[in-house]
Amino acid sequence: MEIGQVCVKIAGRDAGSICLVIDTIDHNFVVVDGQCRRKKCNIKHLEPLEKRIEIKRNASHEEVLEALKGAGFEINEAVKKSEKKEKPPKPVSKRKSAMSNESAESKTKKQNKAKEK
Repeated sequence: MEIGQVCVKIAGRDAGSICLVIDTIDHNFVVVDGQCRRKKCNIKHLEPLEKRIEIKRNASHEEVLEALKGAGFEINEAVKKSEKKEKPPKPVSKRKSAMSNESAESKTKKQNKAKEK
């Protein structure tokens, strides 16, 4: 595979996406970019197309997308997620007052005495 070769990924989570070879690592691996993420990819996982595009080695993602669009490929750009909405504050429960704690303690004492009898 040579730099500028247009391919389709046939394996992995990016399968079916169009990519462009932007660097060769060795005879088994290349670096691809395009409609998929910029990744090192095994050439067995790529289906080369007939087109080749003149592009420099390690071109930026934007340059790769422009080259693919110029060659007539439809590229679906990733949609950025919208900003998170602010959540309303959670309701704060009020703590029991000291008076209610004393009355709760007296109730438990009365219940314990009743059990003893």
